[in-house]
Amino acid sequence: MESIVIWHSLIIGFVIATAYSDLRWRKIPRNVTLIALLLGLLANWHFGHLFNSFLAALVAFGISMGLFSLGAIGGGDVKLITALAAMLRLQPWGQAMEIAIFVACGMAVIQMVRGRAILRTLRNMKDLVGWFFAAGPRPHPELHVKNAAMLRSPFAVAVAVGTIFVLFRP
Repeated sequence: MESIVIWHSLIIGFVIATAYSDLRWRKIPRNVTLIALLLGLLANWHFGHLFNSFLAALVAFGISMGLFSLGAIGGGDVKLITALAAMLRLQPWGQAMEIAIFVACGMAVIQMVRGRAILRTLRNMKDLVGWFFAAGPRPHPELHVKNAAMLRSPFAVAVAVGTIFVLFRP
């Protein structure tokens, strides 16, 4: 029991540190995510869940690389999502990501309203859908995460909220 509490504390420290970094510098440090990935695999090997941890990391990497290739998320998000999957294992990671997506949507709505960008965002969404139907699963030439003119939210904050919620739920 004590080792699980320590492990959950390390996970919470990881997501808080990455959220802070994403908020402050819009970067998620590679060395932090690499250490977290290795710790996740090692800890879950210790707990007898290595296969589940490895499978979760593999699934997370595949999904996040697909989103990265479309320009929907950045490389730091890929590393964060993959490392967290190795730490949490498949089912808790999926639950954390589900909550994170809802939190990220809420953050996006707040940004749209505060930035008075509701109509522009709706037009961009229409353009993205049209682009994908016309061009297939390729990044849009303008509407992508690397375009500094686009409204962007620090996804690590949403991931931290989702992870903490999952770890503290009864």
